[in-house]
Amino acid sequence: MRREFQVLIFILIFSSGYYLLNFTVLESLGMGILSLPLTFLLPAAIISERVYPSFISRAAYVVSMVWVGMAVYILIGLGLTFAASLVPGIPFSPIPAAAFSIIMVSYGLVRARDIEVRTVRIPFPCSDELRLVQLSDLHVGTVRSGGFLRRVSSLISEIEPDAVLITGDLLDGSRPVEASTLSELKVEVPVFFVSGNHDTYSGDFRSAVEGAGIMCIDQRVVDFRGVQVAGVGYSMGRHALSAILDIMEFDPKRPLILLHHLPVNWDDARRRGVDIQLSGHTHGGQFYPFNLLVGMMFPFIRGLYEDSGRFLYVSQGTGTWGPPIRIGSSCEVTVIELIPSDPGFNGD
Repeated sequence: MRREFQVLIFILIFSSGYYLLNFTVLESLGMGILSLPLTFLLPAAIISERVYPSFISRAAYVVSMVWVGMAVYILIGLGLTFAASLVPGIPFSPIPAAAFSIIMVSYGLVRARDIEVRTVRIPFPCSDELRLVQLSDLHVGTVRSGGFLRRVSSLISEIEPDAVLITGDLLDGSRPVEASTLSELKVEVPVFFVSGNHDTYSGDFRSAVEGAGIMCIDQRVVDFRGVQVAGVGYSMGRHALSAILDIMEFDPKRPLILLHHLPVNWDDARRRGVDIQLSGHTHGGQFYPFNLLVGMMFPFIRGLYEDSGRFLYVSQGTGTWGPPIRIGSSCEVTVIELIPSDPGFNGD
């Protein structure tokens, strides 16, 4: 009940700002009368998808999310058009802003359908080379479902990894997802998963995840081919990662990989013996101009980082959240190739 109340508060705050956005862009296009209906459509679709999901609620949700992206780019286009109109002889018109939005969102929709395979080679204190696949932020729910997981499975089959690691937000939380849907992620190797914030929005996510044969390792350590794989599930507590690591049972002198959704507290993880931290959450900013905001919130926004022989990799995410568009980022499946380092390598 508390979670539903939090969602309701978020919807109310978001809807207020969303109405102002809709009124601004639609009034400029002479369609201000649509501001209120479009504003109500999104929260109505969100609530319907969570409570009484149907084809109609899903269609309303997808259309609303695409419109959010279009409204943002119309607003940016209006700003650019207004700036241009300050030049003598150039009249102000909202038409270029609308055209700009259509072009940007169309490009973003196409980009979001592409899944790039990125390979990262990391020296690691292991005896044999390991090939791991990292998935993150798949957001299975309203926009992405079984068909998307089948595409991801096909890519993984071509990679032939030793294991698959999912660093949170497997579920979107936008609608209920059954184990039968997650079972479309068909791979022949172990799949380890830690929860992200959106998984917690999905209620009893563990039942669906484990029912699909995926191992949830929140607050657990498992041994895989001589490598310790530690999982720390999502928590809103400040410095929760370090507190949880302190009570987990692992050997800091042995090879250790940490799965943690948020790309934070990496210094705490390094001090506790973590050789590699794999994270996600940021989506690489997903699309402009939100990548600027995300970059201010998370200094480690995407890619590989190294400090004193220890590593952090932040995935841009395999799916999307909100508007299903990508501009300035990519949906990715990450191949982590662990290369045996010198026998004396200990990460220091």
